[in-house]
Amino acid sequence: MGFLQSVLSSGMGTMGGVCAFIPYCELVILGLKIVMLLFIIGWVRGHLGGGLVATIVMLFIGYLALFQYFYVFGPLTIVYLLIIMGIGGAITDLAFGGGHYGVGPEARAGDQRGVLARMQTGEV
Repeated sequence: MGFLQSVLSSGMGTMGGVCAFIPYCELVILGLKIVMLLFIIGWVRGHLGGGLVATIVMLFIGYLALFQYFYVFGPLTIVYLLIIMGIGGAITDLAFGGGHYGVGPEARAGDQRGVLARMQTGEV
């Protein structure tokens, strides 16, 4: 059994039923493990720096999260990603939409026409 096969098969006991319904499930799990590894590396480097101790801690946490307890950390990573994307989407909507929910485009254009008029008169 090759290295890639062992990576994909670890933690598949609880995911086996789900993989019957998801095409390319092994590829999805491999991608999730890569994202988890990047999260672990970023977290450890942010807290401990980049020395030898940090590398040992990364290897230890990575081994536990990716191979031993993937059935716990896999779903938690998915929930974490959904929360991050949801909050990021809401912040993006507020930043670029200006928080004008329920207001038509002509009302937003009116705000910009006032800015243009002030710029032309020099009142900026």
